[in-house]
Amino acid sequence: MSRMKRLNLINNHLSSQFPPIPYDESLDNYRKKGEDVNKEILLRHFFRDSYERIMAYRNHMANDPVFNHNDEAEFSRERKRERIIQQIASIYFKANLSYESCKEEFLKKYELLYTLCDYDIGLATRLLIHLVLYINAIENLGTSKHIEHIKRAYHLLDYGCFGMTELGHGSNVAKLETTATYDHIKREFVINSPTATSAKWWIGGLGKTSNMSVIFARLIVEGVDKGINAFVIPIRDNQTHDCPPRVIIGDCGKKIGLDGIDNGFILFRNYRVPYDSLLDKFSSITEDGKFKSSIKNKEKRLGIMMVGLIGGRVAVVCAAEQHMKSALTAALRFSAVRKQFSSTETENSVLDYPLQQYKLIPHLASIFAIRSIVLWFNENMPIIQKKIDENPEGLEVSEFHAILSACKGVASWYANSCVIQCREATGGLSYSAYANLGRIMMNASVGVTWEGDNGVLIQQTGKFILKQIQRTFKGHIIDAPTLKCIQVDHEKVMQFKARFENSEQLENESILFEIIEFRLNYLLHQSMMRLQEVTGNSKDMFDAWNKSQVYYIQELAKAYGEYIMMREYAKFVRELEEKCEKTGKVIRKLFILFSVGIIERNLASFQDSAMNAHQAKVVRDSMVRLCEELAEVCIKVIDAIAPPDSIHGSVLGAADGQVYAKLIEQVEKADGVYDKPHWLPLLQKVKQVKKT
Repeated sequence: MSRMKRLNLINNHLSSQFPPIPYDESLDNYRKKGEDVNKEILLRHFFRDSYERIMAYRNHMANDPVFNHNDEAEFSRERKRERIIQQIASIYFKANLSYESCKEEFLKKYELLYTLCDYDIGLATRLLIHLVLYINAIENLGTSKHIEHIKRAYHLLDYGCFGMTELGHGSNVAKLETTATYDHIKREFVINSPTATSAKWWIGGLGKTSNMSVIFARLIVEGVDKGINAFVIPIRDNQTHDCPPRVIIGDCGKKIGLDGIDNGFILFRNYRVPYDSLLDKFSSITEDGKFKSSIKNKEKRLGIMMVGLIGGRVAVVCAAEQHMKSALTAALRFSAVRKQFSSTETENSVLDYPLQQYKLIPHLASIFAIRSIVLWFNENMPIIQKKIDENPEGLEVSEFHAILSACKGVASWYANSCVIQCREATGGLSYSAYANLGRIMMNASVGVTWEGDNGVLIQQTGKFILKQIQRTFKGHIIDAPTLKCIQVDHEKVMQFKARFENSEQLENESILFEIIEFRLNYLLHQSMMRLQEVTGNSKDMFDAWNKSQVYYIQELAKAYGEYIMMREYAKFVRELEEKCEKTGKVIRKLFILFSVGIIERNLASFQDSAMNAHQAKVVRDSMVRLCEELAEVCIKVIDAIAPPDSIHGSVLGAADGQVYAKLIEQVEKADGVYDKPHWLPLLQKVKQVKKT
């Protein structure tokens, strides 16, 4: 920026062209409403054992000028990518991450990534690709000889990426086209991209940053396709950053969001790598050149390899919670401040209106549902990692994968819906980059396809549930603990009637669980009947399976995910009530709203047999009343869990509620806000066209 422009910016900042704006007490007044919430207890319960580290990272970011959303609002793509490297340099080594420390404290690196995601998912993802996808792939698929790669990565001596997705294949990993042909004479693998669509594509960190990559390729041994295997290989010189001969790397170009992530493509032209590049936990090649695997079936082997890469999907669930939290911080605080219409002289806060409450408050309830399942993942991931090592085909691993697949889909769909509604609920001002909602909206949208397309991913959940019910056909019991609520008898399922006649009865926890469990059972039996119905007029079971997705197996998987979330949410509330009865009472009401919301969104299914028209009206009336009651306390709740302003970065959601003053300040600080356009001569020329 030129000296003159810098002086103009300072001058504009010190002497605004707008009339003075008095202090707006609207948000302060809203905080005086409703029941008490102990913010400290709620936040500590929200973060559990991660509280101290997350607060330390937040404090560091709040005091380092490289973390500044308003500066970044007008950054170019390259400038944004550069800023993210500055931010990583600022905070990464504060975490003291190492191979040993992350083995001892499983959540240590995830706590750093979580805090960075509160600031920007682009920043968090740039590091997550390296710390989780790259490192975890080597840990889960490699052996002891690969530990040095992991140690170098933790010390940032290498920067890695995760080369799975190709231009022509994303979710269908089994059909990847990149090949790795084994040359036994030289004991090397020859990596090749045989077609245009075999180019690795959308690989985060590849475009400009990484010098190492885990590459998934079709292993060819003695001319025979042995299925997909993974290789850790150098893709740039660590000093010059040049690509090796026979490796072509480029940038995937402008995206609709997340420009801070340098997604790239890579092509291999018979690129030779040494034997030890093969991550050989499950597959290896003997000294006499023969392929050997502990899992003979290559499709099953691939499935187990994918199960081991759970960290990225858990990260998407975490990101969904954070996107919702950031969007609602802006939308709820702004709605308390924004005044529109009334029947008297004094305009009402937009948050006073039932329509605005109904748009926003259910999403606040969903945040805690997602947080509850994240806490369950945090607790169970270390256990599952050990189970994967011991028995990757075991029930515990399959059940965890089914839960994660369902919850990843449900959470990212929740986030997408929430952020869009927050943008709409905050009107035209939210279209400003300084509101930060546009950035959050575009970032949230990637979650539904990142780490597995939701519609494809949750089919794995559906298969798990149906396999469990198939056990009963052979006289076995359902052995998955989370499916003990399954009712095998179709007649009993269809005889179910919801046991409520008024809101008080509906909002009883046991009644709510009965209804949600019925939904799971109902959709299970409907899905089974649908499969039987279409099998006769389908080419094969693959065709029949696909004909059973819409309205059936997809909804079954979603119902399972929401049931698990609800189960963990209830536990979250009970534990909070033990710590603080008043705060627990508020969050319990959010739990009830979340549960009633599931019923309301699926009333058509319930009214098929389980509910009558009167009960449907009770459900709708309860939704509106709960939203109204919670509107009075929602600011206190979001205050407790919201990140600081410097991390949140929205003028609409600033903690002091000075929306208009902050927006004007940021707009006036922008470069050239009062300048004449450089294209003024062109405008004047256009004006002269008609005269000539």
